[in-house]
Amino acid sequence: MNNNNKTVILIPARIGSTRLPNKPLLKINGKEMILHVWENATNSIADDVIVATDSEDIHNLVQDHGGKSVITSQDHQSGTDRIYEAIQKCNISGKYKYFMNLQGDLPNVPIEVINLGIKKIQETTSDILTYSRIIDNPEDIHNPNIVKIAISELDNNEINAIYFSRSPIPNQADIYYEHIGIYIYKQHAIDKFITSKPTKLEKIEKLEQLRALENGLKINLILIDDIIISIDTMDDMRKLKKYLIYRSIK
Repeated sequence: MNNNNKTVILIPARIGSTRLPNKPLLKINGKEMILHVWENATNSIADDVIVATDSEDIHNLVQDHGGKSVITSQDHQSGTDRIYEAIQKCNISGKYKYFMNLQGDLPNVPIEVINLGIKKIQETTSDILTYSRIIDNPEDIHNPNIVKIAISELDNNEINAIYFSRSPIPNQADIYYEHIGIYIYKQHAIDKFITSKPTKLEKIEKLEQLRALENGLKINLILIDDIIISIDTMDDMRKLKKYLIYRSIK
């Protein structure tokens, strides 16, 4: 058993996005997206940061800036599969107790949000930790690209996920919760997730986190107010630039 409390952040960065080719290398304010993500992670309280990529260009860029990077297969179906290969290649399974999957297309995650998760995973009895925020735009409730969460509030003031869906859940709720795709796994949880086969619900919803729930892993939620923008299209890039202008004025 690993008794240390060390955390490593792994950043999966795939070059071959169909909707936005070469996405991690697109520049935001003159700097490649992957470097924004890597710098935020590096400035957090995590003990180490590793980029897991299928691109020599991304690999070299990160290393040129003093970061750690490992080349992974082009065949992975998810970011979790990619970071697990990096864990195996770097032989760090026993070195760290917690493994954060910080997607390479999330360039505006505040350092404080990263730190909050690293602290909380050490306190929760759940197996996995992820993030959520209250949906404030009514149009997002019916947007299948915005993943919704049905939650359970526990007696110890913790909030756990019961189900994730692209549909509005729970039905006719007063408040809807949006999922933010950042995960922190305990060692046993990521091992179990990777060694489990994709489940029926996972395939229906096209949401890998359902595999964890269907295999009995508990997912704890942190509620945040920050707007985290996942970059999948040029429209997302425009939203991010508007958001950054708003933040600078505010």
